[in-house]
Amino acid sequence: MDIDINNEKREILRVDYNIIGQAKFEKRFFKGEIINFSLNGLLFSSDEVMDVSEGDKLIISINWDNNVQDMMSEIYCIVIRKDRNILGLKFDVIDYDTLMLIKQKLIDITGDNEKVNDEFIKFLVGN
Repeated sequence: MDIDINNEKREILRVDYNIIGQAKFEKRFFKGEIINFSLNGLLFSSDEVMDVSEGDKLIISINWDNNVQDMMSEIYCIVIRKDRNILGLKFDVIDYDTLMLIKQKLIDITGDNEKVNDEFIKFLVGN
């Protein structure tokens, strides 16, 4: 199933990127995969149907590189869309290092340094 949440409304650059992740909701953990991401959110898929609703908050853990322990990120997110076992998440709280890593990965994948930097500035000032 190919899902692209709010593509017609989206103004911010989102790239496909598959990496193992884990969602923590309340006291439960759900193993899954990040399907794509942007500067303000990501799409998370799990084999399990998660008992979350739009508006719920959860934590996504990502190990960006299995060989490097310091490449682990925890991002606090808000569920903005749910379709069975796929969640559209907006970042609620993200640390600086993770934000900069995401920014650099966007540049590396798209090759569009100018667009990513413009979006980054808009993201920082809240526009």
